[in-house]
Amino acid sequence: MTETATYEDIRPYRDDEFTEVMNRLLDSPTAGLLIKTVFPTLPVSRVIGQLRDIKTIKDFQEKIIYKALLQILAKTSSGLTKSGLDNLDNKKAYLFISNHRDIILDPSILNSTIYELGFETAEIAIGDNLLETPWVKDLARLNKSFIVKRNLSVRELMIASKNLSNYIYDTLTCTRHSVWIAQREGRAKDGNDRTQPGLLTMLGMASKCALKAHFANLNIVPVSISYEHDPCDVDKARSLYAMKFFGGYNKEKNEDNLAMRKGILGAKGKIHIHFGTPVKGEIDRLPDDLHKNELIHRIGLLLDKQIIGNYKIQKSNQIAFDLLHGTCERLVDYSELDKKEFVDDIERKISVMAGEESELRTIFLNMYAQPYKSKMELSGNVGNSK
Repeated sequence: MTETATYEDIRPYRDDEFTEVMNRLLDSPTAGLLIKTVFPTLPVSRVIGQLRDIKTIKDFQEKIIYKALLQILAKTSSGLTKSGLDNLDNKKAYLFISNHRDIILDPSILNSTIYELGFETAEIAIGDNLLETPWVKDLARLNKSFIVKRNLSVRELMIASKNLSNYIYDTLTCTRHSVWIAQREGRAKDGNDRTQPGLLTMLGMASKCALKAHFANLNIVPVSISYEHDPCDVDKARSLYAMKFFGGYNKEKNEDNLAMRKGILGAKGKIHIHFGTPVKGEIDRLPDDLHKNELIHRIGLLLDKQIIGNYKIQKSNQIAFDLLHGTCERLVDYSELDKKEFVDDIERKISVMAGEESELRTIFLNMYAQPYKSKMELSGNVGNSK
């Protein structure tokens, strides 16, 4: 493996650093509020005592993070369902590439699922724009997150991307730990789950052999995550509106931290995660003489086919599509009450937003309808009412 020092500024914390970092977190003014938010029924002093007794990352994830996630899902969702688990072997390391809806929950749900299957939890890629607050950065790195550097000059970005690529490759092939990374930079605000070529270009930078063989060796598994309701849909709609009518959107101070909080504590309805089949075999079958750009394009299509095709359509997706297109597709059944509750929720949100109501309504509906539209386009059935 490349010398560990190369990765000092991006890697997760190790067990020998756990106690020092945890004590630093627990001594911060934010500790009590954070604990009370995640464990509202437990005395803060009791949780702090438990945290000071923990000595390893594994114990921290098992005794705190996993239990916290279960409590959060119990309070804010209508249940988590899972599929595709038979596609995984807990003796192998995978590069999980998923669509991206929620900053914290997407990788947390994946890790809780593979943990229950007997896997070691995956390391998590997280952008440094989300880690501007020191305690957030410490907590993320304690939870096996490694840092993706952004907003760099072209030269700095090339160096950082190569180092990141090497880190991911070494983690998968040398330490044999799985990795989670989103298929794109940032969440898909418009619901359009397409893999960014730039992500695959970065992953290819660590190649020490033919590029096709390198991608096959990454052992990529496409993952699809769907939420019935998006706790951050108002923020996403506001951003999409600004980009459409004002040519851009400037985040407010602390907006990313607020988005993480909303995603954790907001109502999500039903949640589903599906693990696709490893694409190694399909990559192996691609022609050997493909140009780099064409190879990346083809691999992106392989990922999108599974991520979109395995996406579990929720009632909200179906209702939004039918409202937009005046159809009654019924891939997913819903009642008139379901439809009324969905419409009332959207109208309530629009009523307190700045902007043209009809445009905001269309943005909301497109956001929720896009996964259904993408799935139907993939199967060639879009527009055919059932």
